[in-house]
Amino acid sequence: MDNQLQPRGLTPEPPAPFINHPDFALGYGSDGSESVHISEYWYILRKRKWWVIGFFLSVVLLVGTYTFTRTPIYRATAELQITQDNPNALVGEQRFDPFAGLQFDQANKFYETQYKLLTSRPMAYKLIDSMKLSEHPEFKVSPEAAKESTPDKIRSDMASQVMASLEVLPVKNTFLVEVSYLSADKELARNIVNTVHREYLQFSMETRQQSFAMIRLWLESELSSLAGKVETSQRRIYDHGRANDYLSLEGEDNVIVKKFVELNRLLTTAQAERMAKDAQVQQIRQKGAEAPLVLNNPLVLKLRQDMINQEATVSSTKKLFGKNYPKLQAENASLAELRTRLNAELKRIQNGVKADYEVALRAENFIKQEFDHQKGRVEKLQNNLVQHQILKRDLQTNEQLYQGLLARMKEANVASTMVPTNVAVIEAAELPENPYRPRKGRNMALAIMIGLVGGIGLALLVEHLDNSIKTPEEVERLVRLPALGMVPMLSTNGKEPLGHTQSVGMVTYEKPKSPMGDAISHVSTALMLSLSGRPPAVIMVTSPGVGDGKTSISINLASSLAMTGVRVVLVDSDMRRPVDHKTFGLSLQPGLSNFIAGTVSLKEIIQPTQIPGLFLIAAGTVPPNPVQLLSSQVFKDLIQQLRQEFQHVVIDTPPIIGFPDGRVISAQTDGVLLVFKHHVTSRESGRLAAHLLEQVNANVFGVVLNMAQAGKFRYGGYYGYYDYYNKYYNEYHAE
Repeated sequence: MDNQLQPRGLTPEPPAPFINHPDFALGYGSDGSESVHISEYWYILRKRKWWVIGFFLSVVLLVGTYTFTRTPIYRATAELQITQDNPNALVGEQRFDPFAGLQFDQANKFYETQYKLLTSRPMAYKLIDSMKLSEHPEFKVSPEAAKESTPDKIRSDMASQVMASLEVLPVKNTFLVEVSYLSADKELARNIVNTVHREYLQFSMETRQQSFAMIRLWLESELSSLAGKVETSQRRIYDHGRANDYLSLEGEDNVIVKKFVELNRLLTTAQAERMAKDAQVQQIRQKGAEAPLVLNNPLVLKLRQDMINQEATVSSTKKLFGKNYPKLQAENASLAELRTRLNAELKRIQNGVKADYEVALRAENFIKQEFDHQKGRVEKLQNNLVQHQILKRDLQTNEQLYQGLLARMKEANVASTMVPTNVAVIEAAELPENPYRPRKGRNMALAIMIGLVGGIGLALLVEHLDNSIKTPEEVERLVRLPALGMVPMLSTNGKEPLGHTQSVGMVTYEKPKSPMGDAISHVSTALMLSLSGRPPAVIMVTSPGVGDGKTSISINLASSLAMTGVRVVLVDSDMRRPVDHKTFGLSLQPGLSNFIAGTVSLKEIIQPTQIPGLFLIAAGTVPPNPVQLLSSQVFKDLIQQLRQEFQHVVIDTPPIIGFPDGRVISAQTDGVLLVFKHHVTSRESGRLAAHLLEQVNANVFGVVLNMAQAGKFRYGGYYGYYDYYNKYYNEYHAE
């Protein structure tokens, strides 16, 4: 299969910049430096700039319209200090209060309750009545609306409006609370906030009297119940302790546990020491005299150094005086003594390390035995004391609850007669000068930021969802076919797109030095070197779909080949929508279909064009079924005759997807040139076209990306090349 997809023979590298440009490898999904990644994103943003601009302007306009058309709302703020009421909650007494922790949760819930009371519906009703808000224009109900609703419903709606505009914000790590009110009326906002303090105190006094009456009743019943529980718990713990003699066990409890903990620590230390000694033994066993423990021994180091020095002395004496020199025997004896001492020291170190390991192992085993024994004593003690401790905790709990309830009963009696002073005004509300909302500057800054970020994100998303083929690298990676080049859809000045006009097919002949003409030359050069030993004679040009520009590529390719001085014939086999004859201003009939039908001769259908060496065989009369004509023996014989009369035969076929004509013709050719439209042909279409040709064993030379616009080239690489090329071309013609 791989051989069918790749060109046979030598496959040359087309000239730069189309394939071998330094920036070519930095296409979609390639790995490059950080600057390359930035250029990738910059390219996407340039290509999708209208998505970015449109989203940005939409967000800014919407936010700006919303911001500058809203009625300004003012916010008046007063700062209050709310402290926990001392008679009721024992804030001043620093002692453990089990009742407060279990029942009232004074630490957290008290303040949350006060914040909720400040914004409650009863508080709103008090503000409405005391300030006569029903007469204020902001709350006043029109006569028509009053007729359609009840007084209670109107009052409830007013309270809801007050609650929605009243804000309570505690200041972190303080007893301070910021109370704010939002209104289009500055005076109203300030007056409501300054009235909240007075109404809140009045509301607290009314609720206090009701609360204390209920608390006293509840405390009396709970005290009676807890007194019986305390007495019962005391009897149970006494009976259980006397039956199991836990008093003596409790005296020994701490000693047993402490000994267990100490043995655990000693066992851990012994295990660590034993493992360290074991590591030394293994080290000496594996490396012997080369073990670091031996090598780093001071005495061993000294003996080795002495032995080295003595060996040097013996060697030098032997060289100077000979082996029979009397003093040499003494030196040899000294050397032997040093060796003996060194071996003895090594043996002593090995034995010492082994002895240390054995001592550490015996110590560990002994401590472990004591640890296991003590562990059993601790487990036995804990099992016997479980029930006893449960009874003790039950007694302590009941006693604490009873003492707490008794103290609370006394405090409730005292607190019910006192006036609360837990709220103070720290800073009264002032008349606000600037609107609280809308915050024009902040809103517009957020709109600009969101518009930019959202626009960029939208552009990247659109680019991600775009599955068209954009670079030659994608052709080779996704379609698995060689990319023979990119043909730009540019005029000679590099600015105006040529489109599908008659002049497109004549660009290579009329303007061979233009970017498009140069690109066609690169493609033709690659095709001529695509087969081993000879250039291809019959070349079929097709594309996945309609509008990919295969016809313009066919005409320009045939023109480029004819301009080299050889005879070339262009065969328009697209009998469904023939257009090749229009480019040269020739007649459609007689043509290919007429010859296959046997109504004309070969000489009659070959028409010369204005390009020297280039001839055209038009499609002829449109038949009802072109596939039958193209699969006939007459068409096969025609191709063979054209091979003999012309050096190159270029066949323009219908799109390969949806029409079988190209698959039938490919069997009579030396190879197929696929044309993809840049940024239009999808990856699925490209793979399907290659697969359809593979099924009929067609030899595919490669792919040409056609109609590549400068604005859609990668930054650098192709895009930079065409900018340079156009500038160079224009300067040349200006001269």
